[in-house]
Amino acid sequence: MSWEVLDPRHDREPPYWRGLRARAALRADWAWDVLAAQAWTARTPLFVAVLRNGPAADGVVFANWAGLPVRRNGFVGAGRARLLGGLHVRNPGSGSVPGWWSDGLPTGEFLRDYMSAMRRALGIGCGGALLRQLTADEVTAMGRCVSRPTESLAILRVSAWSSVADWMAGMKRKRRQNMRQIVRAVEQDGTLTAEVVPGAELDPLEVARVLRHNEQKYAGRLAPLQQTTGYLTALLRQPDVVVGAYRAEGTGELEAFVTVLDHPRWPVTRHWSARPATRPDRPNLYLDHYRLMVEYAHRTGKEGVIVGRGKPELKSSLRGELVPQYAAAIR
Repeated sequence: MSWEVLDPRHDREPPYWRGLRARAALRADWAWDVLAAQAWTARTPLFVAVLRNGPAADGVVFANWAGLPVRRNGFVGAGRARLLGGLHVRNPGSGSVPGWWSDGLPTGEFLRDYMSAMRRALGIGCGGALLRQLTADEVTAMGRCVSRPTESLAILRVSAWSSVADWMAGMKRKRRQNMRQIVRAVEQDGTLTAEVVPGAELDPLEVARVLRHNEQKYAGRLAPLQQTTGYLTALLRQPDVVVGAYRAEGTGELEAFVTVLDHPRWPVTRHWSARPATRPDRPNLYLDHYRLMVEYAHRTGKEGVIVGRGKPELKSSLRGELVPQYAAAIR
């Protein structure tokens, strides 16, 4: 077996890629045109490393470069610069799931072999890797490494509930009353519509405009670059992307949305944003979008929804399970 290291800015989609995605159940952020759009609008190079076994692919790892050269306020250059730093191994689009898959290979052996391959491919400037979204067992399997706990991951195990009403019935009294009021207010609000639709039905420019309101909360020197309409166009047109969309009745203007990277068992929420409320009586759409996700997952027979990190107390109050996560550094 050998490793093939690809740069989506320059390398075409490999002939085995769609088969690999299907086999590994990799979500829409792994589609090659989405990776290419992301690579050209990143600060530093992105690398896709594939473990090849003849014509087959038995594993894949995604990482972005963490080190020099870096552009704090601009996109990566077109050239192949000499690199000095390390690899940040993560999922291409979501911080909720790992950035790698292997076909039954031991995690520690697989990722250490990957590190050796990347050092051969990138040179001595590649000093190590930071791995995200590890479980406690995977940290143990890594052997010698520096690790620490990170924010826990919240999941809504929808298969445990018979309906949205059953989901809310199990909440603590104050949260249950609050959620019932919000859901009722959304359903009775004649100025809003709420539905889950294919991502291709949305205008990427309109999505980008609404997304800016959420991105502004993270403005700062080291804030992530804003999502470009090119990236959003590539992502939204994937058949396995759906959007929970709140629109103004009459005008059809997008008021709020949540993008979802669909999956046979565990969809992942990707973006959330809402326009600033202009009505003091507008329902709390952020809390209602959890109801919309539970409803969608239940209707489509999912095991549950991965709703990301952050806001652990709020997500616990919505019956979210908090799954411990770790980061580890290896050389």
